[in-house]
Amino acid sequence: MALNKVQPHIPDLVIQQIIRLLPTKAAVRMSFLSRQWEEVLSSVPILDFDECGEQPHNSDRNDFQQQHRKFINNILKRYLERCDKNQHKQLLEKFRLRMMYLSEDTAIVDRLLSFSFERGVKELEISLRVSKSHWARGGVNSYYCFCLSPSTLANAKSITTLKLEYMRIKEVDLQCDMNLPKSTTLLPSLKTMCLKNVHFNFLYYLIRECPSIEHLSLISCSFDKPVVLVFTSSLKFLEVKHCKAGSNIHVHDEAKTLESFTFVSSRMEGIVLNNTDNLKHINIHAQYLKDLVVHGCHSSVKAIINTPNLFHFDFYGYFMKSKVSVRAPHLSSARIILREIWEEEQTSNWSWEHYSALRVFLKVFGCSRNIFLLFTRDFKALTFPAIFRRTFSSSKPLPRLAQLMLTMPNPPTEVGDVPDDFRDSLTWMAPSSQLELVRMDRIPALIRYI
Repeated sequence: MALNKVQPHIPDLVIQQIIRLLPTKAAVRMSFLSRQWEEVLSSVPILDFDECGEQPHNSDRNDFQQQHRKFINNILKRYLERCDKNQHKQLLEKFRLRMMYLSEDTAIVDRLLSFSFERGVKELEISLRVSKSHWARGGVNSYYCFCLSPSTLANAKSITTLKLEYMRIKEVDLQCDMNLPKSTTLLPSLKTMCLKNVHFNFLYYLIRECPSIEHLSLISCSFDKPVVLVFTSSLKFLEVKHCKAGSNIHVHDEAKTLESFTFVSSRMEGIVLNNTDNLKHINIHAQYLKDLVVHGCHSSVKAIINTPNLFHFDFYGYFMKSKVSVRAPHLSSARIILREIWEEEQTSNWSWEHYSALRVFLKVFGCSRNIFLLFTRDFKALTFPAIFRRTFSSSKPLPRLAQLMLTMPNPPTEVGDVPDDFRDSLTWMAPSSQLELVRMDRIPALIRYI
């Protein structure tokens, strides 16, 4: 059959709509109909290559490899050949590739990535699964997985959404990469990055190359370094779930843009959220988390913290409009700075609403054995009125607390200098605790985070 005898009689726009409705594999096969179909296919703005299969058990391995080679040779390579003939390449809105990955597929994957970058792709989604036997030898850290290098990303200037699955990412440090100019920023347009089953040498360098990123999702990822560092000046949403990392994650929000932090893990032992003054949503579920530092949050933050083995909690934030829930039955100590009363000038007009919100907030830490409550220069900020204490006589905020340490710039040096109503208020607030007043300059060293 001679393809040249088939005369084009369908408008290009109609063919384009037909191709958009078809899976890309079927569309590539349809391109054999005529040169017109070839040209239209090479200019469609959305490409979705899905192999739709998993490598079977050993008995069927040969058959799988034959089918896989057909997908590579008859679909991917032929598509690239047709695109090479077409000199008028239009912009690519989305490119998606999902397939099993064999070591000999590296070249074709690199070609497809380069092709998508040349067409100015905006959304890129790549999933390269490996066989179960190879995965068992090291998971995503296995050398059987595809490895994405900084030089490959050097031309990805147009990407706004990046989704990667089942691969390794080499250390992205442009200052040490002699193949790239020092002025290069790898992903200047990237807004959203979702990584699943991806292994990093060091995540910090990759985030540094994404100056516009707003949404970052890390699911079942792994890291070489014991501490996961996320330093950002644009990030709004951060999600970390089931990652196989070292012991800690440290988030530093340079521009105070982070609004939401979600963390689910049964491995990590420490979290530090630093300079996160715009943080509105905190959702932490971590079975073995021992230390948590939240330095900065929005005045109306909503936080759910489910950490059954949490040992220490540092909090620097607000309480009047906040809704904080903490499940930490083994909490040993909490150090708290409440900004409404720490940063306010001395006043004698603390309202009923102030005391109601303070009682509700302190009850969150009722399971802690030791509390460091760093508060205001004014005794009255913690002096619950007698009528208030009588109203909530059966609902005291810290009934089991063993030690309460209050820090002031200039606390009284003699017991007799402590106002009676303040002492009565503390007795109501934490009836079982021992009270200690500490000067501001003698705060324990952990407050270095503040």
